[in-house]
Amino acid sequence: MIKDKYLEKYVGQSRSAIMFFAGDQLIASNHSAEELQRRYGLDPCYLRQIAQNGKSSSTAGYQVRTNVVTIPTKEKESLHLSLCYRLLDQEEDVYSLTIRNLQHEEQLSAQERQHLLTRYVNRAHEKERQRISQDLHDSIAQGVYSAIMGVRRFTQGDLSPAEQQETSQAIEIQLQETLTEIKEMALDIRPAVLDSFGLVPAIKALAKRLQANSGVIINVLAVDEQAIQLTSDEQSVLYRVCQEAINNALRHAHPSEITVLLSNHPHVIQMQVLDDGDGFNLKKNAHFNGHSLGLMNMKERVTALNGVFEISSHPHEGTTLTVKFPLNTVR
Repeated sequence: MIKDKYLEKYVGQSRSAIMFFAGDQLIASNHSAEELQRRYGLDPCYLRQIAQNGKSSSTAGYQVRTNVVTIPTKEKESLHLSLCYRLLDQEEDVYSLTIRNLQHEEQLSAQERQHLLTRYVNRAHEKERQRISQDLHDSIAQGVYSAIMGVRRFTQGDLSPAEQQETSQAIEIQLQETLTEIKEMALDIRPAVLDSFGLVPAIKALAKRLQANSGVIINVLAVDEQAIQLTSDEQSVLYRVCQEAINNALRHAHPSEITVLLSNHPHVIQMQVLDDGDGFNLKKNAHFNGHSLGLMNMKERVTALNGVFEISSHPHEGTTLTVKFPLNTVR
């Protein structure tokens, strides 16, 4: 029958090892089960006996026993296996044994998580490129075009000395404003001080600039720069998270003071951004816990570098954003 054909194909190609027994005899097994026996020299009857001693339950009318065991192998490693024993025919004493390699599944899960993180980061990069393109078109290009029109008018030769002076000043002002916008874009993309002097000076320069623009007190408390050994990627992520956290607080939380703490602990390097603003209820606003548009990208970048990203907040008690990198990832 067609369904038997596809069922046989599904069982045969399953990543789980599946064995069928009649009494004490192994009567059939799929490729994964054969590979498990071949590679690790596991006795199917031994596995069956372990499974039969597992926790009993009933699923869809079948007697099921499950067990999770750790078994040493000839290769001086241990297998962490999930065993599921299922009685199929009581009269004929036929049953199946399904074996899942939990270590292998965790490896596959980790690979899938890494693929998801890569997609998130690529998406964040694309959004950043789109934002830069839009800024160039809406602001920089318009400023340059305005200056070009001023130069054309200036070179027409029919302006009075007073008009020439006025046009010259207008062109200079426009170019100065455009230059300022270009510098601000460069700072947003990646500040030169981060590459030249490191993370702490870059965060201090960021705080000084945002404090001047907003009027909100922004403190930076950090250990000695030499005590914090970070990769270039880690520095970039910490700077971006700090920038996003401060800007979010300024836009939404109405704080009077923001503090950035950068510290070196026995097992982690930690950055915290604290504000005394409005705060919010994390349970009612779960999407804020690293899942707002900007912070979601930051959370994924932190996670991609084996870091931890956390937010703590309560209404009227401010918000604390924490990023930790374990020391074994710091080079």
